[in-house]
Amino acid sequence: MRVAMMLYTGFQLLEVSGPMDVLHEANRLSGKALYEPHLVGPSPGPVVSSNGTAVGTTLCLLETHAPFDAVVVPGSPAMSSPGEHRELVAWLRNSGPTTRRLACISNGAFLLARAGLADRRWLTTHWRDAHRLANEYPHVHVISSPGCLKDGNLYSSGGASAGIHLALSFVREDLGESAVRTIAKTLLKPLG
Repeated sequence: MRVAMMLYTGFQLLEVSGPMDVLHEANRLSGKALYEPHLVGPSPGPVVSSNGTAVGTTLCLLETHAPFDAVVVPGSPAMSSPGEHRELVAWLRNSGPTTRRLACISNGAFLLARAGLADRRWLTTHWRDAHRLANEYPHVHVISSPGCLKDGNLYSSGGASAGIHLALSFVREDLGESAVRTIAKTLLKPLG
């Protein structure tokens, strides 16, 4: 299953690394490469995250033509104005309708909304961004309370930790509840 983790300048690293760790654990547990993650950036080379860490891409938007089974759009500590990330929004607009699973974490919801992929659909985002998202995109049904939400093939989560649960929902659908419990025990160990 090909999974595109979308990278753009200022993305929240934890919102990419958390779901990727879930998919890696699912592969390890199943004993095969069930999930094939790709780090897709605006151009070849590294993309700088919000904390200054540069992450190398495995594919760039202009070279990516084959469909993905899942596309995951992380958020950013400061979501950009509607004019930023145009290439990514255009790519989402073109690729989104044929994608089996569209997902956004936190305010990555703005990018899916800009692409028109959330119109008349239910979407959650971080509570601090919910009012702005609802005002800027009145055709999107915004909910700020649930950690994770699914509306058809559209998955959304309220923040970085909920992004892990979003990836676990993929695993639940593909491998079942037992796999989710095993992965959750591995990755979500209690503090203290």
